[in-house]
Amino acid sequence: MKLPEPVALEEVDLDQIEGLLNEETERYLEWYRWDFTATARLVRQLVATHSLGGVALVDQGRAVGYSYFVVEEHKALIGDAYVCDAHASPEAERLLMASTVEAVRRYPLARRLESQPMMLRYAYSHPRADRYERQFLELDLKQTRWPEEFRAPEGYRIEGWNWRLEEEVAQLLYRSYRGHLDAEINDQYRMPGKARVYLSNMIRYPACGGFSGEASFLVSDKRDGRLVGAVLATMSDFKEGKVGHVSQLCVEPGARKAGLGRFLMLAALSKFCECSCEYATLTVTSSNSGAARLYQSLGFVERSRLAAYVWPTWPF
Repeated sequence: MKLPEPVALEEVDLDQIEGLLNEETERYLEWYRWDFTATARLVRQLVATHSLGGVALVDQGRAVGYSYFVVEEHKALIGDAYVCDAHASPEAERLLMASTVEAVRRYPLARRLESQPMMLRYAYSHPRADRYERQFLELDLKQTRWPEEFRAPEGYRIEGWNWRLEEEVAQLLYRSYRGHLDAEINDQYRMPGKARVYLSNMIRYPACGGFSGEASFLVSDKRDGRLVGAVLATMSDFKEGKVGHVSQLCVEPGARKAGLGRFLMLAALSKFCECSCEYATLTVTSSNSGAARLYQSLGFVERSRLAAYVWPTWPF
């Protein structure tokens, strides 16, 4: 099969990509039980104004694959890459990713490139990229039994999500991921200001449903009131019901080994059940063994594997 032609996404009209976005939304529901509708709507708006960087694979005037990326300060992030069912092949996906990496070169201030392309069907690698294995985990809440009662570990207090504490949560993210492997994958964990942007984007533009304040919880130390742990969640509808997604679980180093991670997860999962969610999902870096063991002990099972990529010496 002849490969489609890569063209700049800014040159594509909305009617050329409409069918592709509809199909991708369906695949997100099928593969991850995630609602991609809001993100697809934003992509449509930016494509319509020819203001979204990326690449489209075009065949006979129709987009059969696309990617998009954003550039913030000195970092570029490839946010999505998808090839439709009829044209999906290792060669088409490699062409899409290679063309996207080359397209980022138009931005000379970019000094780092990151991507976690969840919609690739085939194994991908790049000779200049560090590859981090990640797992997509799922818990069938219909088959899960929870303790009748669970309390916060002694000395700690739990509360629901509070918008007024958003800045403190951003600082908690920074403290929790300092020196952590995931800070190698996402450099927004490395500085307080970047952690603030990351948190804001995660809450306001989630790719896996709408942010759920009712299933998000914060834990503070009773002695000084300092925030030491958080679980942030989204919820969305899918064909069979509702699904809850744990977007973020973090506990600062000084409060670890007190059982706060398990406690926060139980709080979120119980709320998912209360809200009639049938499944809970999350992603975890495979080498993060402590977190992986926690999720497995709660009943999560691996549904698929994906990878995150970092080009640390960009541009090469």
